[in-house]
Amino acid sequence: MLTMVFEKQKEKKNLILFASIFIFIYGLYFFLDWLAHGSFSALFEAMSPGLFTLHQVFNIVMAFMAALMISLSQIKLTLTSTEPLGATGIPFFSFIFGLLTFGCAPCVVAFLSAVGIAFTPIVFPMGNLLWKVILLTLMILGFIYILKSINKGVCKPKKIKD
Repeated sequence: MLTMVFEKQKEKKNLILFASIFIFIYGLYFFLDWLAHGSFSALFEAMSPGLFTLHQVFNIVMAFMAALMISLSQIKLTLTSTEPLGATGIPFFSFIFGLLTFGCAPCVVAFLSAVGIAFTPIVFPMGNLLWKVILLTLMILGFIYILKSINKGVCKPKKIKD
């Protein structure tokens, strides 16, 4: 089943879906970096060019994985009428995790305290890079889980009209 899903991923409409999701999710992660510093000038001042590049590499890898998870799950949904469990939830969770940790922490603390929840994220050096490492690890585990779920294929593929 997994090879069939990857073959379908090469089709034009699926590549467009993947690219659109990738650009959107990368934009969200870049926005979280911007929120953490308040402005682009503060972002560039706070990080050296090497550290900024490293953050963007993490953003690109995480956005690629999230877009691939969503795209592959949509292809499996089209083929079998079932979606892998957690396929769209994991990318959503990754954004919420990013918002609560390496995103705009003061915004989140203010919002949650307004509804009576005490929350203080830990601030790590290097622009909270450790949070991105933790998130990337969680996404890799989720990605492996989704690939295994797609490969199991609980339903038999239906015929596709060309």
